[in-house]
Amino acid sequence: MKLNENYILKTVAGMPVVVPVGDAVNNIRGMITLNGPAEIIWKGLEAGKSYDEIVSEIKSEYDASEDIIKKDLDSFIEKLKNYKILE
Repeated sequence: MKLNENYILKTVAGMPVVVPVGDAVNNIRGMITLNGPAEIIWKGLEAGKSYDEIVSEIKSEYDASEDIIKKDLDSFIEKLKNYKILE
């Protein structure tokens, strides 16, 4: 899995946001605000981490079951694919 290079993670007013650049501004207008787990996922994808490595990192930061983490991770990945942010 590889993130589309036309979307970059920035911090705006202390919040992690994904900003479209280049041609991507025609697909998504504005910014996408990320919560804590979504930021971990994004950074993990940027770093080329595996699915299991991302799950483990989220689990070490948040008190949630592995099943819930995997369900949320799958959902977020699917959304990124639907918007062509994740290739």
